[in-house]
Amino acid sequence: MDHEITLTNIVARALEFPKDPSIPGPAKDLISQLLVKDPARRLGSTLGASAIKHHPFFHGVNWALLRCTTPPFVPPSFVRDLVSDENCPEDTPVDYY
Repeated sequence: MDHEITLTNIVARALEFPKDPSIPGPAKDLISQLLVKDPARRLGSTLGASAIKHHPFFHGVNWALLRCTTPPFVPPSFVRDLVSDENCPEDTPVDYY
């Protein structure tokens, strides 16, 4: 997809959620507030992370004990050999987005 079209969509179009799968109201509200285009009005812009932590989507999350819980999924260890760019010549063009 053309990057200019993507940027135009981000800047100009309103946020739309798909009809299927259904997204629960608190999740929609959290996403909508985090993606407000005006940074001064975005969730967390004035009260920081505490505003986000107190959003209804996170109701029931004990933030103080969160680090003590076992995650449902632990990704495999990072293997430098698989992602190393040491073998690439320095003049190899790289697009950064």
